[in-house]
Amino acid sequence: CSEGDRLMLFIHMLASFGIAVLSGMGVGSAGLFVLYLTAFAGLSQLQAQGLNLVFFLLSAGASFLYHVRRRQIPWGLVAFLILCAVPGSLLGAGLMRRLDSATIRRLFGGMLTLAGGSSLIRELRAGTVKQ
Repeated sequence: CSEGDRLMLFIHMLASFGIAVLSGMGVGSAGLFVLYLTAFAGLSQLQAQGLNLVFFLLSAGASFLYHVRRRQIPWGLVAFLILCAVPGSLLGAGLMRRLDSATIRRLFGGMLTLAGGSSLIRELRAGTVKQ
């Protein structure tokens, strides 16, 4: 392993740790991790999304255990969300196989833009963002 390879590995570890911390705080870190993997780690959009799923399971699992211990999980809502999430995930996986990488990238970017814009507008209306 060269010095440059070790440095990149260290940078990837720091970025992953930082994004996992944000995930544990409830920040929507999936978008951050996919952006990091495509922009800085050189992965394709589909590779980044696949790796993000594994990353999410591990980081969310730790956060989930913390919230279960603190009794902060509304289990009735969880059951309802599972009923919606399973078919939605299957549909999304099926669509992903039919779409090209560029279209997926544009859809993902659009979703992030809408989510970020919506959050910003909500914060501006609440007066919690300094202008």
